[in-house]
Amino acid sequence: MIVMDLEWNRSYDKKPVDEILQIGAVRTDGLTGVITDTFNVYIKPVIHKKFDMGARKLPDLDLVRASDISFRTAWADFLRWCGDESEFAFWGPDDELVIKRNCDYYGIEYKPFPRVWNLQRAFSHAYDGTGKNEMALYRVVTFLGIPDVFDYHNALNDAMYTALVGKVLRRGDLEFIPAPKPKRPRRHRKPKESLTAKPPETAVKTAKPRQRRRRPRRKTPPRTDNK
Repeated sequence: MIVMDLEWNRSYDKKPVDEILQIGAVRTDGLTGVITDTFNVYIKPVIHKKFDMGARKLPDLDLVRASDISFRTAWADFLRWCGDESEFAFWGPDDELVIKRNCDYYGIEYKPFPRVWNLQRAFSHAYDGTGKNEMALYRVVTFLGIPDVFDYHNALNDAMYTALVGKVLRRGDLEFIPAPKPKRPRRHRKPKESLTAKPPETAVKTAKPRQRRRRPRRKTPPRTDNK
């Protein structure tokens, strides 16, 4: 099994590609968590000119900036390293989509992995049986008492942590698929009345004529002159 992780940059421009900056992966003997080999590569950023807030906090951002390896080369090296492995695992559902979009951007033929496991959802199923309480990786590592001796948000380190979490999982946890969320009933809006349609006679209210208030006449005092 290949357990892998990515680091990417979303940037602030209009290019809809989360540019991959690092690919990290470990080869494990199934779900035992025993790591038999590792893969790590930093990729030269060329799509976005600026780094977003998350990318600027990466512990190995200087190694990313100093890299001269293109995504095309890095991805080819990774596939050769994987060999004929048929099972791949991620922490969460986003990484595979990011890989596809990067391949599409560079014009690389993308071949989906034969079988993909979401270990974040699998752990949630093992934890509470629902698969809905998806926790961050560092929280699960702390919960299981795994020594956090490596920096997070490094693709290789996160892949190793994910592989160690896999030790507490069972095949049924991997294969669990949560039930789809029930759809909310659609509210039927009342049709708007046509502006030209005449309302029914029963609904017509005749307005009463407004009575005009008469001002009282002003009494003029009697004239005292002789005119």
